[in-house]
Amino acid sequence: MIEAALFVVAVLVAVYLLVPAFRRIAVPVADPRATLEAARAAALRALHDLELDWATGKLSDPDYRTQRVTLEAEAAAILRQLGKPETAR
Repeated sequence: MIEAALFVVAVLVAVYLLVPAFRRIAVPVADPRATLEAARAAALRALHDLELDWATGKLSDPDYRTQRVTLEAEAAAILRQLGKPETAR
């Protein structure tokens, strides 16, 4: 009798633990425009931080120029993508 009760409890625990593994949950799809906007904000923040580091003397002039060129190119690429019209679905 006790074995049957333990078996029932074990089955209920197993079901309780395994049910979430078999549920279908919709995975949200990221909005490409929102992703680009976040990348744009990050690029502008990086440029601002670079300016601040250079102004406070944390970066030498050659390092500043090299990093600025790289960050400006990344920001320009993001802005070009944001300027493109969305393709028809």
